Amino acid sequence: MKKYRYRFHPPEYAIGETEKFYSDMETKGWRLVKRGQCLSKFTAVPPSRARYRIEVSAPRFLEEPGLPEEQIGVYEDSGWEYVDFYGMIHVFRAPEGSDAPEFYLDPAQQAATLKGLRRSYVWAWVPICLLLGLQFLLAAAMNGGAGSTLSRLGTELRGAWVEGTALMLLCFLLVLWGIYCTVRGAWTISRTYRRMRRGQPLDHSPGGRHLCHRIISRGLAVLIAVSAVLAGAQWLGEETHPLPQEADGPYLLLEDLGLDGERTHMFQSQRANEITVTHSLLADYWDVREIIGEGGDAGMYQDVYRLRRPDMAEGFAYVLMDSATFARSAESFTPVDIEGLDGAWVCGDLEAVAVRGNLAAYITYMAPGGEDSRHLLAALEALAGRWAS
Repeated sequence: MKKYRYRFHPPEYAIGETEKFYSDMETKGWRLVKRGQCLSKFTAVPPSRARYRIEVSAPRFLEEPGLPEEQIGVYEDSGWEYVDFYGMIHVFRAPEGSDAPEFYLDPAQQAATLKGLRRSYVWAWVPICLLLGLQFLLAAAMNGGAGSTLSRLGTELRGAWVEGTALMLLCFLLVLWGIYCTVRGAWTISRTYRRMRRGQPLDHSPGGRHLCHRIISRGLAVLIAVSAVLAGAQWLGEETHPLPQEADGPYLLLEDLGLDGERTHMFQSQRANEITVTHSLLADYWDVREIIGEGGDAGMYQDVYRLRRPDMAEGFAYVLMDSATFARSAESFTPVDIEGLDGAWVCGDLEAVAVRGNLAAYITYMAPGGEDSRHLLAALEALAGRWAS
């Protein structure tokens, strides 16, 4: 039989639920020995009935953090055992049927002890409002309605959503979970405070949580767990290996463009001549880098995507143009007509974007003697041929 067991305890604002949780665990033969931020540690004991009570202390950033030793001494002299604390939550225990009195006879007096906890949740609205404001600005940026900096950031997020869908979803759900817990905590502790102020005592054995809360919390927990598994699977499935001599995917090699030479590293990067393949929920993604010549005489960087749906390709092409390395924005690209491609754009003599069906690519091509876009057009024609085959 296990000597210790860990369990998630109710949040700090659920005072009555926490007291009942610890009492129920002891009835099952598990007595609380330590409380942490999210988990409580229990030790195996013969099943027994006990009362647990929560005392809320002032926040630790005030002058007198925690419960005064004199207050703890008074409770212990009254028959209560001081078990443990975490943050503002202090846990006391007394056997069922003992003469240990309740901490407060006047609910309004106990309500005063909740001010610090209540204030912490009220202040939590400040970062929530800032976060919601930032999300609004990012949403505007992703739709082209904000300044250039935020618009660029929105474009990067749209690209990250395609390349790392599960991770982005996990981050969003974690933020949503934090907002939900903060909002519910502020509402619950404020409701408890108001009830006590009106003379209604704390319910030490409340019934089950509201159905709506159970659905939301369990639903978010399941979605977070699934997203974490998918994000981990994508990370584990990512492959990086040296660039092959013959292309084994929907990308080009410099040899396909008639350029031969020994592959080398550019002086500012050690990542040349390799390929990284990633599989996300929305796309398969090839990150290809190739350099040839002693001084990097020719080089090509490619980001190639096989999207799950063809209707995503054209819109994603503008994401690629907006997030291009050298171009200022999608407006810097000029459309060109390439047979075999649904759309193609070039910017100067370095960058190009192409789409066909559910395929999309961003190319940076540095060719020897390339002073115009003719080498880019040749690369797009070669890419169209590879995609057609």
